[in-house]
Amino acid sequence: MTKNTCDSEILVTISHEREIEIDEELQINLRLPNNLGNVQELLAVFNRQNENPCIIKGMNKTKEENDFIEYETKVSFLPFNRYENYFFFFRLKIDGQEKCIKISRQTGKPFITNGESPYWRILVIQENFSVPEWSKNAVFYQIFVDRFYKSPNVKCANIKGRNYRNWGEMPDWYRNQFGDFHNNDFFCGNIKGIEEKLDYLKKLGVDVIYISPINFSKFRYERYAATDHMQIDPDVGTFDDLDSLHKKANAMGMHIILDIAFNHCNSDNPIFQDAISNKNSRYRNWFFIDEWENYEYWYGVFKDMPVFNQFCKEYQKYVYGENGVIEKYSKYVDGFRLDLAESLQPFFLEGIRTRARKCGSLLVLGEAWEKVKCEILGKGLDCITNYPYANAVLKYIAYGEAEYLKWETLNIIESYPQNTLDTMLNALDTHDTVRALTLLSMKCVRSGYDRIWEIDKDPSIWHIQTNEGRDFLTDEFRKFEYENDKLSYEEYRLAVKRLKIAFMLMGTMPGNLCIYYGTEKGMYGFKDPFNRKCMDWENGDEELEEFFSRYLHFWKKFEGSKVDIKFLYYDSNVIIVEATNASNSMITIVNRGYEAYEIKLPEKYLKSTKKAVFVENGTEKILQNLGAISIIL
Repeated sequence: MTKNTCDSEILVTISHEREIEIDEELQINLRLPNNLGNVQELLAVFNRQNENPCIIKGMNKTKEENDFIEYETKVSFLPFNRYENYFFFFRLKIDGQEKCIKISRQTGKPFITNGESPYWRILVIQENFSVPEWSKNAVFYQIFVDRFYKSPNVKCANIKGRNYRNWGEMPDWYRNQFGDFHNNDFFCGNIKGIEEKLDYLKKLGVDVIYISPINFSKFRYERYAATDHMQIDPDVGTFDDLDSLHKKANAMGMHIILDIAFNHCNSDNPIFQDAISNKNSRYRNWFFIDEWENYEYWYGVFKDMPVFNQFCKEYQKYVYGENGVIEKYSKYVDGFRLDLAESLQPFFLEGIRTRARKCGSLLVLGEAWEKVKCEILGKGLDCITNYPYANAVLKYIAYGEAEYLKWETLNIIESYPQNTLDTMLNALDTHDTVRALTLLSMKCVRSGYDRIWEIDKDPSIWHIQTNEGRDFLTDEFRKFEYENDKLSYEEYRLAVKRLKIAFMLMGTMPGNLCIYYGTEKGMYGFKDPFNRKCMDWENGDEELEEFFSRYLHFWKKFEGSKVDIKFLYYDSNVIIVEATNASNSMITIVNRGYEAYEIKLPEKYLKSTKKAVFVENGTEKILQNLGAISIIL
């Protein structure tokens, strides 16, 4: 028995603390005082969210003494075959009156009630769910390969039709000569360039290097729509280069994660070209093509990205069959980040993860913007990108939305298996969002939207009403981004202060911290393509870089697996969060207000001499405006 919840009279003991594998049995023991009256019926009632009770189990009396009576029941979830949160409470009849036993919101202890109150919960997870140990409590670093570093020892491939650019120029943001927005904008960052910067990454504190797709994509620098999955883009390098990078990174104690896109390809992919031009093509069923040659493409907008048919057996073999894409790259990496994982079918994800596991102890990370179903975790994915938490942290630093941060944090923790929590990717910005410094400069941030970086969401000044509906003025939006790209000195300094405390708050969440390349050097920018500029190796913010390095090495002292999170205090200006596990504890206090805050630490942090302290803009007694402190015991 691992979990006890009690007050002076009622005791509840549960065999599993927060999660249980579907083939295991949950045992619940309940002790009631003998002075309640005649208990005529006692039931444990389970339900899933927004559902009526699905399990009702009678509690059997196991012991009776002068002061109390003990009851017990065992619950199996296997017949229901549902991997998710189950909520439960106790229903009983005392002297003919129906009552419930639930948990007090104030004390967290059980009590008898007729009203609403939190239930106990247990998360039912996949059996034998495991993740590589190296993938826990790690620092990830996301690299956009074309824009990170161009090795001077490697020449561009000079592929005909590519628009090659000089390092550091502003990415193209306007329409091309055909009136299309395009991604044919190559700066030739490459694998050798990453290898030559391994010492930099190691010094920064990086454990896992997560690199953007490197598949050949003829006219797409970001390579999220492949012309050929089986080839590495010549401007990126070769398999020998990837092998060298992998071996050297591993020798330095770092691992490599490769981003890859299987939802769609580029329209110039020979497989698609054969399928669309030949009704008898062996690849015809790899896509969704009708008799009039119309085909399904990503988001219903991007015609140059035809969507694959994941139900096609031959396409499945191509991706995760023997000698398929996953097996080919598995020799050179330690895991995969799956683009648009939310668009990939559960069976398809399972096929990828099964093949990856056969090839070694590879991590499978999925891109996810919303909550992921628990049934996928441990079967199709190990972990996910934690965009909801990043959004909550940024909203708190920008607007002081403390209640939102608290409940979003607790909801995430209660929704996912421990192995997923321990390996989630927590990043303030990515290649798909506005850079954190631009957001926190408050240059163009609008409150009231689900995601803080959705500055172009309808309604906005770039949306107009037409006879056909609502139109988005893409040219005007991109022009605004370009003209407002540069931060003033005052905007930048304020944004840096906010960025530091946001990152320290980010460090309280279970999982892995992730830095998007250049954030540590002060890179800013609005959405694609302005958040994908070339890394400025010569003029980066050295003080900010030093902050990240110091904090990352400090953060690693906290063994962040199996963490319990408590919000000790929160308001619109100050938040105090404590993270604890079996080994140690960490408290973080953030002051985003306009006045200094006098720190009041719990007694154990005051008395301990064996502690690590990280302070930004303050001391152990006083935090200045936009200051934060973290202490690890």
